[in-house]
Amino acid sequence: MKGILVDDNGDLMISGGRLVIGDNRAQVAQHLIGAFAGEYKHAPMLGGNARNMIAGQPDPFWVGSVKSQLKQCLVEVERVIVEDGEVVVELKVES
Repeated sequence: MKGILVDDNGDLMISGGRLVIGDNRAQVAQHLIGAFAGEYKHAPMLGGNARNMIAGQPDPFWVGSVKSQLKQCLVEVERVIVEDGEVVVELKVES
């Protein structure tokens, strides 16, 4: 999936006076996982709520929920793993 890219600070990437367009699946996954439900006004149920799991009991259904939400955003993933407080997302290779 192609889209407008942003840098680590969330600023638009610009090259030669133009917006940078590229594969933004990892970027979409990162933003969705970090977002709270209700943060995206056009889709109020969308959001991984990952920050709620910090220093708390992890939701056993969280991985399935995140996979489902990523699929709704057209990001196909192989697997999502939570280990040692880190979330690892393996994207499917586009053909």
